[in-house]
Amino acid sequence: MTVPFRAIHYFSEVARLGSFSQASERLFVTQSAVSHQIKLLEEYLGHPLFIRRGRQLLLTAVGKSFYDKIHSAIDTIQLATKGIKTGTDGKLRLALFGSLAVKWLIPAIDEFRQRFPNVDLSLQILIRDGDFDTRQADCFITTKPPRSGFIRWHLYDETLTPYCAPTLWHKLRGIEDPVELAKYPLLSAASAFENYQPGRDWQVWFEKAGCKMPEDVKIHHFSHLLLAAEAAKYGQGIALLNEFMTTARERENELFELPMQSIRTEDSFYLVYPEAYATNPSHEALTDWLMSLCKGHRLG
Repeated sequence: MTVPFRAIHYFSEVARLGSFSQASERLFVTQSAVSHQIKLLEEYLGHPLFIRRGRQLLLTAVGKSFYDKIHSAIDTIQLATKGIKTGTDGKLRLALFGSLAVKWLIPAIDEFRQRFPNVDLSLQILIRDGDFDTRQADCFITTKPPRSGFIRWHLYDETLTPYCAPTLWHKLRGIEDPVELAKYPLLSAASAFENYQPGRDWQVWFEKAGCKMPEDVKIHHFSHLLLAAEAAKYGQGIALLNEFMTTARERENELFELPMQSIRTEDSFYLVYPEAYATNPSHEALTDWLMSLCKGHRLG
């Protein structure tokens, strides 16, 4: 029996989406056709590839191992075919977090377009970090780089420093005792650490300063650094922010950095794209530009 390439293609879609019905919609076939191809592949390999747990469709150990080995090859075939068919070598779709796009990349993107006028760069919102669907984007900025099948470039490690509005900054810029900050509201962001506990970012900051966060401190909680940054701009307290979450204009007029210590979060940011694009001039141009852009920041 020859290798069932169609079944492998169908399997990769089901494994990626975690759903027979969603895979059938992507492939423009019936769900029964997908099920039939998966059964053929399981018979060919001699192992079950999926198990159901309640409403969840999960890969078996063999299924996961097989998917890890074949999905990058399928992506390579799709990308090579697309490049020849559509001639889109000069077009790039970069997927990244919306907050990073708004605060960091969009203000700088005109420089890229001037330097590389032959590259048509468009931005996409990264809906879920770790989902590298090459039909939605050609390259990604992520904190969860894939282990295989992709080239990755380290951009920066996330570092948080206290920021506040100018009115607070003038009151606090000369202080040396970190505990003095606790006299003002502290703005805490859940996105700063993966296993977030209320005020954990500030607890870590005070621990690094060699002191305990005062128990009577007033903390306002936000789901994301972007929200904490906006609250800080309006004088609602002091936020721990990374420089990439603020624009140069904001740092000049609305958000001033306090000359105090910084802390590292658990996140590092990477540019990743399929190995099939390793020598693509458009990807090389974007890589060089992003790397130089990060070096221009103190947090790179």
